Amino acid sequence: METALLIILPIVTAGITIASFFIARTVEAHKRGASDGTLKADIQYIKEKVTEISREQERINATLTIHFERIVRLEESSKAAHKRLDELSKKQG
Repeated sequence: METALLIILPIVTAGITIASFFIARTVEAHKRGASDGTLKADIQYIKEKVTEISREQERINATLTIHFERIVRLEESSKAAHKRLDELSKKQG
């Protein structure tokens, strides 16, 4: 009986140790997979936001270009108006 325990006990202990190892490895792999999935989702979210910001920046640049062109035309018009006013002022005065 004692000899049987000496043989069975190490086998059972080794079996429990091996089972614990595989269970821990599976749990760790699951945690790592969840972490990797979260990281990939976060990276995808960042990519989408960067693309969105780039598009918004392009729209802002287009608007600024339009405003710049309008300002240039207004400055030219204002300059012409001042020139006409100066000419009228010289004629009257």
